[in-house]
Amino acid sequence: MQERHRVSLNAVRVFAIVARTGSLTAAGAELGVTSGAVSHQLKKLEDELGVSFFRRGNNTVSLTEVGRRFYQEVAPAIRLIERSADALYRDENEISVHATTSLALRWLIPSLDRFRALCPQVRVRVETSSARGFPTALDSDVSIRHFRTGETAEGWEFLAHDLRRPVISPSLLARDANSQEIAVRDVPALQCCVGNWDWKLWCETFNISLASLSFAHAFDTDDAAIHACVAGLGTVLAPTILTGRETKSGALVTLPGCKPVEAGTYRYQRRSE
Repeated sequence: MQERHRVSLNAVRVFAIVARTGSLTAAGAELGVTSGAVSHQLKKLEDELGVSFFRRGNNTVSLTEVGRRFYQEVAPAIRLIERSADALYRDENEISVHATTSLALRWLIPSLDRFRALCPQVRVRVETSSARGFPTALDSDVSIRHFRTGETAEGWEFLAHDLRRPVISPSLLARDANSQEIAVRDVPALQCCVGNWDWKLWCETFNISLASLSFAHAFDTDDAAIHACVAGLGTVLAPTILTGRETKSGALVTLPGCKPVEAGTYRYQRRSE
C-alpha cells in the first residue's frame, strides 16, 4: 500500500493566508508571528509535498500554477473550519452582519435600537469593509451590499432602493443671492464614486452635460463625502438612505429643482448553514 502524505494542517492554513494576502509580512501580522516563521512553515510544507507553491521576489510572493490550484482546493475547507471554530466561541444569540463602512455608520448602526426592541435577546456584531474590498465569500451571518442598476444580483434579497439626488448645506446655499434658482452647475460637485459613475447617470437621466459640472474634492466613501457636504464644501449626489439624519436635522437640503435618480438597490443575503 502506498504511504499517504501527512502534512501539517497548521502549515496549510499558513499557506492559505499567504496566498490570500500575497505577503509573508501581512500573513505574519495576521497570525501574530514573524515573517521568518511563516517562511519556515511554507518551506516545510513544500518540502513535504515536493512542490513549489510560490515564486519569491523582493518582499513579495506570487502563486505558481500548482500553488493556485492547491489554494482553490483548500481555501473553502479552511473557511469552513474557521467558521465552525468561530461558532463554538460565539453565543447562539449573536449574529454577524457585514456591510460597507458608509452603510453601517449611516443606516445599520442607527437602526440597531429598533432591531433590539423587536429582538431584545439578539446581539449584533457589525463587520465593515470598503465597497471595493467587499468580500466575495459570505463569512458573516448576513451580508448587505449595493448593486448598481443592471448589475446581476442573483441570490440577494431586496432591502431598499438607492435613490440619489444632489444635496447641499443650507449655509452654502444661502451664499447665493438667488438661492431658489441656483443650478447644480453653480456649486462645486463632490466626488465619491469611481469614475463619477453616479454623476454620469444623473446627468444622462436629466439631459445635463457632465462637462458643465465643476468637480471639486474627491472622497473614497459616501460617509466622508457627506461630511464634506455638511461642511459646505459643495454638493454631493447622496443616497437618501444615508442622509436621513442630516435632512431631518436640516444640516442638508435638496438642491432646489433637482430630482432623484435610481442608481441601484441595497440587497442582503443570509449565510446558509
